[in-house]
Amino acid sequence: MTLAAAFDRVASRRVILFGGKGGVGKTTVSIAAALHLAKSRPVILFTTDPASNLSDILHGELRTEALDASALYRRFLDRNLESFLELGDRGTYLDKDELRRFFELSLPGVDELMAWMRIGELAEENRDATIVVDTAPTGHTLRMLSSADHFRQFGEALDSMQAKHRGMMRQFTRRDVRDAMDAFVDQFEADAKRRRDLLTDPAQAAFVPVTLSEPWVVEQTERLIRDVRADGMDVPFVVLNRAVSDDDCDRTRDDAARKRLAPVVDAPRACAPLDTAEAIERWSAGERSAGGPPAGTPAARRQSSDLQLARLTFLAGKGGVGKTTSAASIALQLAAQHPEKNYTVISVDPAHTLRDVFAHETPPKNLTVETIDTRAKWRRFRDNLGEEIERAIGAITPGGMTVAYDADAMKKLVEIAPPGADELFAITRLADLIADDSQSAIIVDTAPTGHFLRLSDLPATAGEWVREFMRILLRYRELIPAGSLGEELIRASKALHALEEAMRSDSTRVIVVTRPERIVIAESKRLIGEVEQRGMRLGGVIANYMTPENDCGCDQSMRAYEMAALETLGRDNVVMIERRDEPVTTLGDLASLVPI
Repeated sequence: MTLAAAFDRVASRRVILFGGKGGVGKTTVSIAAALHLAKSRPVILFTTDPASNLSDILHGELRTEALDASALYRRFLDRNLESFLELGDRGTYLDKDELRRFFELSLPGVDELMAWMRIGELAEENRDATIVVDTAPTGHTLRMLSSADHFRQFGEALDSMQAKHRGMMRQFTRRDVRDAMDAFVDQFEADAKRRRDLLTDPAQAAFVPVTLSEPWVVEQTERLIRDVRADGMDVPFVVLNRAVSDDDCDRTRDDAARKRLAPVVDAPRACAPLDTAEAIERWSAGERSAGGPPAGTPAARRQSSDLQLARLTFLAGKGGVGKTTSAASIALQLAAQHPEKNYTVISVDPAHTLRDVFAHETPPKNLTVETIDTRAKWRRFRDNLGEEIERAIGAITPGGMTVAYDADAMKKLVEIAPPGADELFAITRLADLIADDSQSAIIVDTAPTGHFLRLSDLPATAGEWVREFMRILLRYRELIPAGSLGEELIRASKALHALEEAMRSDSTRVIVVTRPERIVIAESKRLIGEVEQRGMRLGGVIANYMTPENDCGCDQSMRAYEMAALETLGRDNVVMIERRDEPVTTLGDLASLVPI
């Protein structure tokens, strides 16, 4: 079955989301689906990836929209803020000015919330159109889908605030009285439920994972499918990208991936870049790309092994370029070269591919491998916070009905912290490692480009959020005993400040990992510019997954295109790592991957 035929199987759905690990080809497959479906119906291609490269490929062939979380959040507040403030004033000890400052801050995680909301809006505003969604890489997509629960909890928090007002009116008038705020809460909850039902209705929505046959990608895709189905979404099939055809230079076949992920639709490996709408459309229809190098192919580049490492080294880049394997390779080599020193390799990507790398082999004793379960940490923090709020409100309330309402409303206010707020704990852990003199170096495997930049900005943007959060919740600090609430918030604030200083010092380097493809190189150039603009030091560039030189015509064609793409990077010293037909899966192979 061709991709085009597979798209016809879900053509009746109103929303089709394409998801998966970074670098598996979600954008390419999303564009292919949108182009095919647009032949028979209106289509809107929406990307939730903050570092999307749709604009590098499409030039007006489709109606597209990129997520602008800040603008969407401002519009959301314009519509709802006054009602939020009225409800908060009725149902908590906070006044309207305090609540206004809290809501108007740029919240961590607002990207995922607004992406979820916008998908529902687009479907409702364009009832005759199909909404094709090019999602962010796995971890952030799962956060986005969890926004359904966030808006449900938000509605419950608003209802808890209004419950105090209802109770007071009932006490004074001896009857149930509803007003405009009750209608607002009902409408808010109804809107959230309608959008949640849209995405969980198999007649209206589908989630299509995109994967590669590489073992670690297959494992992450299996987890993604389980999580998406647990959220109630339909997964009709899986797209196996870069599938090997029978005559494809005797490369490794993909049967194992097909068995584990069935039903699977193959998207064949191309012999020329899929970086234009025309090339993608021909490919999805099953046409084989013609081989042959592009005109004016440059001479071989000078190889370099001149990566500059520092005590804190970030591996950054587009999803799927090889940040995790590069981080693991560098960390393993450092640990082997200096067995007397201690090193840590840590993942701050919510997808946590790093744990798959070390799942079957034990790292050296002087290398600690960490993945932070920030969600679990946030839940424990939130639970402790709720208990202390209840004690504080109980201490200042003379008793009666209001204490239950106030405590419940304030605890629910804490619970509506958005997806992404848990990234504060990643910041806190990085600050702890920096302060630990026993650590000779910390290697950080980051989330894909847009989310790495969000993390790098978090010390500044979230610092204000944490301080306001602390100021509001510690309004009655004299009534709250020393413990997790005050200590955790103060610790988070200090950690944000410490990391902000460290990231812009000479003790930190950012190594950009890329792939030798025109579209990926364009994003990598933007990333390098953003890194330098933020005052961080570049430690080098790794061009991963280079096509090896051999006698395969398809490989020769792709290698020529890749060399031409690397020329546009404008940097002479690039560490080039060639593709291996057998994926790197052992620690021994990993240690020899990146020359340092």
